[in-house]
Amino acid sequence: MLLGLFANITITYIGNCNMTKQEFLRLAHRFPVAAALKSSDDIQTALDSDAQLLFMLKGDAFQLAPFVGQTHRRGKGIVVHVDLVSGIGKDRAGIQYLHQIGVDAIITSRSQLVSAGHAEVLHGPFIAGGFIRNATEVARIQAAGAILSSSSTSALWYRPTS
Repeated sequence: MLLGLFANITITYIGNCNMTKQEFLRLAHRFPVAAALKSSDDIQTALDSDAQLLFMLKGDAFQLAPFVGQTHRRGKGIVVHVDLVSGIGKDRAGIQYLHQIGVDAIITSRSQLVSAGHAEVLHGPFIAGGFIRNATEVARIQAAGAILSSSSTSALWYRPTS
């Protein structure tokens, strides 16, 4: 199911029984920032963070399966950008592999992969991403109606301390 828009790409639920569209939205509402992971160095920080949704934007297929298991054990969701993660076929078989290892959703700009993920449009809410660097920007994005911001700035993956 299509969960939202992320720039000019779509996030598509791939039918994993671990996460429904409603569960994705619940996690998005629990914490306003998704951890956008650009390297394997980000994985442990993201797992330990308050972020409830983790967006794998770089890396390779070999590191995915253990990471998916760790993510789910912490009650978090994992979304993989199939256009950017290497070693994943950009076809129906690649999507089936991601489903088998437990990936909850994909990010893609390829319409054939959206149909392979059985997309369904969710009208209204959107996800914002790209150069979100501070809490003020997150608040501004939420005020504009976004359900979630995606950021690689790891300081935003934690709740502010008092």
